[in-house]
Amino acid sequence: MFLRFVKRRSGSRIAEYAQIAEKNYVDGKQKTRVIKHLGPVNDPSDRERYKALFKQYMDREKAKESDISMMKLGDPKEFGIIYASREIFMKTGIFGTLGILGRYQELAFFMIAGRLIDPGSDISLVELASRTYYPWSELKILKDDPYRCLDSMLKAKGRIEIGIFRKLQPDTSRVYYDLTSTYFEGEEENDLVMFGYSRGKKRGKEQIVIGLVMADGLPIHHEVWSGNTVDPKTLEPTIKYMEDKFHVKDVIYVEDRAFGRKKSLSILDSRKYITAAYRWDQPYRSVIMETEFQDSDLYGDLYIKEVPVKIDTEQMTEGEKEKAEKRRHILVRNPEREKSDILEYSKKVREALSIMRIHGMKEGMKRLRKLKSFLVFSGDTYHVNMKKLRILRKIAGRFLLITNTSLPQKDIVEKYKDLWRIERSFRTMKSFLEIRPVGHSRSDRIRSHVFVCVLSLLLSRLMEKRLVSGMTAESACRSLSEMKAVHVALPGMSLTFRSEGANAIRVLNEMGIESPDRLLNGALPVIS
Repeated sequence: MFLRFVKRRSGSRIAEYAQIAEKNYVDGKQKTRVIKHLGPVNDPSDRERYKALFKQYMDREKAKESDISMMKLGDPKEFGIIYASREIFMKTGIFGTLGILGRYQELAFFMIAGRLIDPGSDISLVELASRTYYPWSELKILKDDPYRCLDSMLKAKGRIEIGIFRKLQPDTSRVYYDLTSTYFEGEEENDLVMFGYSRGKKRGKEQIVIGLVMADGLPIHHEVWSGNTVDPKTLEPTIKYMEDKFHVKDVIYVEDRAFGRKKSLSILDSRKYITAAYRWDQPYRSVIMETEFQDSDLYGDLYIKEVPVKIDTEQMTEGEKEKAEKRRHILVRNPEREKSDILEYSKKVREALSIMRIHGMKEGMKRLRKLKSFLVFSGDTYHVNMKKLRILRKIAGRFLLITNTSLPQKDIVEKYKDLWRIERSFRTMKSFLEIRPVGHSRSDRIRSHVFVCVLSLLLSRLMEKRLVSGMTAESACRSLSEMKAVHVALPGMSLTFRSEGANAIRVLNEMGIESPDRLLNGALPVIS
């Protein structure tokens, strides 16, 4: 058998095709029989690919004639997740965007996809590479390569983000922005890791703050801020970056309640936005507590009502007043959430009283922490803070949205509710992708590590967009991990097969990714 390239004329055009053929004699005459048509030759890389496929075919034929008793199996290697990740990055063009990194392109991809396999430290890649089948190139990782790759990624961060944005072209009619923090166990000496308000409720630990921008369910930009950065300080630079670098226009910025206060609103008033008020701030608290709903305010399982709120404009310029007066306030009541909130408040009161009864006044006050506000102390006595409890019960299950858009009330609520996507993304980075422990002490390396985690988050979201069943990326990766690559040694040859992995094949099919051949040698496309 041999590989041949034949040319066919079609009108004025000459097309070239690759075939596997064999010669034999019939009635004393030599005949050429085509065994398999491989496909058209459009460029030189196709010839190399067909040569690899021919070798695969010949290896398969030789394997059929081998003595199975002489077979030796190697340890199974990771393959399903890295294969699916590679296909997604190739189909979307993101792998090509990583070409900005030059010689670190392959390593950067492996670092990103590797977090879906085993989210260890960046320097544990050598160990991960040793147990992963990676047929696209020789993945030889030297000791300092991960650090050099991280440095290159950080320098090219802006170009990579914009390149990915142009490839994916997400819907930016609504842009979601929120912040999270991740803490450090040790004491880091740099300008990034500092004490500040912990969104993860990890008091007494230094941290960094991460701002994440999402559009169309995908993370498109992020920034790492020092741990003591307050929310409003991140808002203006982020919006300016989006407008200058991504050229987004006619955007509705959807923000969490952290941006529903005076300083942030003064920035947002120049754009279209939807955010939420702090329920304890005045004049919002009184409106939230005192507003009554009618049956006509019921939309599905929520009560929704536009309410008047008197804004203090004394310190504003005329231009600021004009913008502030365009704000609309939409009060929402969730009856189910109201019930659960009231039960939760009662539980906290019982817990606070229990702590005081068991530990006494001095020790009990130390142990109360956030529960302390549910009690009032006077000398050596204490009682339930009924004033706070009455307020909590009246604002339970209610939240007030602030917007300057002309959208219908129901649309405003629905768009704000979509913030759960970004909150879920933060949970994904902290749990599935394990952004902690960071493992770096230099501020630039910390930023690079976060960048890798955000790109891994992007990969997981692209997976989920292809999964029509609604499966999470975490579940999909569990199934994909069942597909392993197994090295088989036979007399005179060495082959690599993939395991059956029925669940993995089902997930690949759902994502529209063609399953790799059982014989992996030469079965994958050659990257030019």
